Parts: sequence; structure tokens; C-alpha cells
Amino acid sequence: MNVEELFWDLYKAPIEKDVDKVLERYDLGANPTFWRPYGGNESNFGVVENQQSSPIPALIEKITNGIDAILMRECIEHGIDPRSEVAPRSIDEALDRFFPNHKNWDFQRQRRDLAERLQITAAANSGSRSYAATR
Repeated sequence: MNVEELFWDLYKAPIEKDVDKVLERYDLGANPTFWRPYGGNESNFGVVENQQSSPIPALIEKITNGIDAILMRECIEHGIDPRSEVAPRSIDEALDRFFPNHKNWDFQRQRRDLAERLQITAAANSGSRSYAATR
């Protein structure tokens, strides 16, 4: 088996059905000796399957995760362990602590500064073909 060819075939498979076809072509899909639970933990199935299947909630989740990362970074930059008891316990508390002027922001400057911290990129041809065809 040419592993590099397998890699590129999987890389070019945009949807699950295409991945299944590649695995069948290489006789990998039905052979249980090639498969084991992610991380060696059967419970990880729920973590993997819990990803959003619709594009809008998936995008919102990415933005939310990005904002969480910004707030965690603020904690670390202020010498606070984000998991500790002294870390903010709510968005309002984090805003008050890390962005004390958040109610009187100069939106032009603040948006520009925050945009440099949180950026979203998307490939034009990612996702299912049927979704891409309807855009």
C-alpha cells in the first residue's frame, strides 16, 4: 500500500461518504484490526460525534471557542491560572477585570485590536458538495 497516496486520497475527500470510498478502495474500512477508539478510550466516541453538523452552529462554536481562548490568554498574561479559584467565573467578571472600560469602548480601535486576536478563515470548497452547490 502506498501510504502517501492514501494520505492524499483522504486529504482530498471533502465529505464522510468520500472518506468511506477511499477506505473501501484500500480495503481498510471493514478490517477491525486497523481501527481502535480515539485515544484508546471508547468514551471518546461521544466527544467526536458531539461536533456540530450544521455550518451556522459550527461557526458560532468556533467564535465562542476563540473568545474563550482570548479570555484564557488574559488570565495567563495576568499571572492567573484559568482553572484556579481566582480566575473569573463569568464573562461579565472577565470583562470587568480584563477590559475595565468595556462599557465605554472606542469601537473602531477595540474592534481592530480584538480582530487581530480572533480571526476566522474558511476554505471556499470545504464542507459537503450539496451545501457548496447551494451557496
